[in-house]
Amino acid sequence: MGFKVVNKYLQDSNRTFVAIRQEAPYTAFDRILIGDRVNESDEVLIEAVLGQVATELNPAEGVKKLQEDLHTQAQEYEAKLEQKDAKIAETKSIADWAVLAAVTNTENPLDPTLYARGLELIEEGQVGKTYKSYEIFTVSNPSHTPKFGEGQRVLVQVNQEFTFNGENLAELEGSLSQNGKLAVWKWTEPKPEKLSSELETQPVAR
Repeated sequence: MGFKVVNKYLQDSNRTFVAIRQEAPYTAFDRILIGDRVNESDEVLIEAVLGQVATELNPAEGVKKLQEDLHTQAQEYEAKLEQKDAKIAETKSIADWAVLAAVTNTENPLDPTLYARGLELIEEGQVGKTYKSYEIFTVSNPSHTPKFGEGQRVLVQVNQEFTFNGENLAELEGSLSQNGKLAVWKWTEPKPEKLSSELETQPVAR
């Protein structure tokens, strides 16, 4: 039979007392573990106690095991970070797509304040960064005076791989846009609806 946890409780100074027993051959170990570990599984606590005992009986082996455990923990931490980064990138891609779809819908222009808020969610162009096709970023248009709360940011859509070197809006709208490498999207004021008196009429066929 293996070891079983027969007692565990939290002591003062954030330490956990753990007692483990084995029936055959009878073996008993009582150890103090650092931190509040009362909610950890028995398997984890048994491994922690046996690891501490091994360190006491064979310091060299204990140090080796500690190094192995630290290496394993570091790998697990890196894996979690990679998963987190992937999730963040996925969420950013969805947000970028939603903003791009809304901004480029010229038939139904966004409310100007929503346009400004949407572009605040998109990263500003980073000097020296290479953007891939379909990625987007924003630049400021300091010469524009907002009239409807649309802000001064402008959306830049990358159609071909492009390294941003701090180009201003005029440069981005120049040859880079003309040759199709980029597309620049500004907020456009909706066209006023025609009054009924202004609507074109067609003669009725007789």
